[in-house]
Amino acid sequence: MTSTKNVVVSLLFSIIVLSYSVCALFVEPDVYTLAEKEPGIKLPVVMYHLILDDEKRLGKFVISPDELERDMKYLKDNDFNPVVFSDLINYTEKNIDLPPNPIMITFDDGYYNNYLFAYPVLKKYGFKAVLSIIGTESEKYSSSGEVSKYYSHVTFENMKEMSDVFEIQNHSYNLHEYSENIKGAKKTSKETSEVYVKRLYDDLLKCHNLIKDNTGITPCAFAFPFGSMSYDAHSVISDKMGYKGSLSCIEGINYITKDKQSLYKLKRYNRPSGIKSDEFFVKINAIQK
Repeated sequence: MTSTKNVVVSLLFSIIVLSYSVCALFVEPDVYTLAEKEPGIKLPVVMYHLILDDEKRLGKFVISPDELERDMKYLKDNDFNPVVFSDLINYTEKNIDLPPNPIMITFDDGYYNNYLFAYPVLKKYGFKAVLSIIGTESEKYSSSGEVSKYYSHVTFENMKEMSDVFEIQNHSYNLHEYSENIKGAKKTSKETSEVYVKRLYDDLLKCHNLIKDNTGITPCAFAFPFGSMSYDAHSVISDKMGYKGSLSCIEGINYITKDKQSLYKLKRYNRPSGIKSDEFFVKINAIQK
């Protein structure tokens, strides 16, 4: 029985990691126009996925709790100040200054291991982070009560508990799939713009309401599954959903200005296992030497 369970866990985990491998490979980098380039506040954004205390699983999208803690200690020691979307919105709309050396820490998908391992580490250092959840998965595990550090997702009760650290955002209700029929939030070749906009809006609204109704938390930003997107997506996110920002999988540094458009399609650096904290943050130009 145990052997069968291990096989199932390994299979599920392999599917999870394989799905991440398409992230940023099929991104259209200029699918909609953002703010004109102008001097702004430098904002590196780090993208984490799974946090596991299992050396056999570590890799491009899975790091250990010790690696995460070393990252957070490094940021603290180097006077970085993590910010979330509410901080960026306050800066662009209310003229409230951002702290010096801002950085955004993001976690995609909302795996239970983020609650198990990341939440206490972030809380220890007094850091804030963005957690973008997949609606259908959190709904499923909130209902079933099943818990696995490898594949289960945070529940609505987890989200409420973590809200002192994590800003909960929308990662779609059921678009976290990359297949012949669905490629994340990207328009398919068979869809008209009208059909695509409705499909995307219906999905995002379902996830939005699911989070709001079950936690009292109102998302204000969207993280594109796999970073895949299309031109019409911006009108859904900005105009129909009223969201103030979005996250891509394109790598690069962001420059936040008073222009509200600078908060959309933020670039992010994926954090893999096996590289020291100082090397990673220097590599992504968070710290210049």
